[in-house]
Amino acid sequence: MTAQLKLANAVLWSPDLPEPVDGADILVAGGRVAEIVPAGTGGPAETVVDCAGRWVLPGLIDSHMHSWGARSPNPVHWVVGQSPLSWFRAVGDLRRVLDAGFTTVREAGGPLGPGLRDAIAEGEVAGPRVIPAHLGISRTGGHGDCHSLPIAWVGQQPYMARIADGPDEVRTAVRMAARDGGEWVKIWASGAIALSDHDSPEHLHFSVEELEVICREAHALGMTVGAHVEFPSAIKACVRAGVDVIEHGFILDEETCLLMAERGVPVVSTMALLHRYLRWDGPEITEAQVEMARTLLPSVHASALLAYRSGVTVAIGSDSFAEPLTPFGANAEELLALREAGLPAEACLTAATINGARVAGREKDLGSVTVGKIADLIVTGRTSPLDDLNAVVGPDKIALVLRDGVPVAGTGLRRSISL
Repeated sequence: MTAQLKLANAVLWSPDLPEPVDGADILVAGGRVAEIVPAGTGGPAETVVDCAGRWVLPGLIDSHMHSWGARSPNPVHWVVGQSPLSWFRAVGDLRRVLDAGFTTVREAGGPLGPGLRDAIAEGEVAGPRVIPAHLGISRTGGHGDCHSLPIAWVGQQPYMARIADGPDEVRTAVRMAARDGGEWVKIWASGAIALSDHDSPEHLHFSVEELEVICREAHALGMTVGAHVEFPSAIKACVRAGVDVIEHGFILDEETCLLMAERGVPVVSTMALLHRYLRWDGPEITEAQVEMARTLLPSVHASALLAYRSGVTVAIGSDSFAEPLTPFGANAEELLALREAGLPAEACLTAATINGARVAGREKDLGSVTVGKIADLIVTGRTSPLDDLNAVVGPDKIALVLRDGVPVAGTGLRRSISL
């Protein structure tokens, strides 16, 4: 059988391999990895890409971002500024994410997710595979509520969450998420370090009963639950109630990590966001919030390392939500934040590949370069990312991107391919 495409003479890194393979041919057929063999020993292919010592890795996975075309970090603009222009901006944002080597993103709450997923899947626009939550769930006055606007406005035009209080309302909100095309359920179960006017990251935003209802209803529909939650007491309440994924989890202690590891609950790290808060000089983030981020950042780094050492599955998320504060295409900066926290480079790459696939429930198809899996692959330069993670950070470092076995992006090699 003639393969659709061959990446020839590459250095292959995959999280399921004990070490990189120097001199590999990766053959792609029918959108999947068909064969991995020593260079020069594989079968024929319609298109051969000479990687000449370049590194080939699985397509990167951003496990937490928002695609709604925002151009301001002020939530008021997200509510009152929604327009058809937002769709086009979101498409452009996702194109930049694809150019940066991300072939799958987990959209963590917003009105456009299902539509963007379908348009990309149909080939109408270029972008990564989108796994959307659609609108998540926030209590009245919670982090998914826009506190400075009338509640009626937020209810009529939600920007990332439905406002729901009490067991009956949260049950309905879960069902609405499924009805509207969400593939998982996002909840805002605490306040946040920044962009929270009237809440705190130490506050638990749902009762135990509400959390249990959300989890039971979501699981009955075959959906997982990811909880925005940042401090230990609220994290433990979420885990005990049945939440499947901890989003952010900035401050962790040993008891919390052991509970998460015991129950197999992963954390999606979004530390690079805090670094961006410290560089931001706009009015949307207050001095008090910046100071909180600055004060807590060493503990956030220590928490990520503790989670890793405790056996918690760590994935990465950019929490990109608005240009220019969170630039789309800079998603892989979270790898550098994890490395700064003390995780080995290989663990950082694992967080951006197979662990992201596990968080999304797609590990059978995504997250590693394995025969039979979907051929989501990236080709970088000749610098080892195990020596320098900057080798995979940014669109200029990505020579070729395959999604579903098709070349869809890349700064160099894609231009040399005749399609």
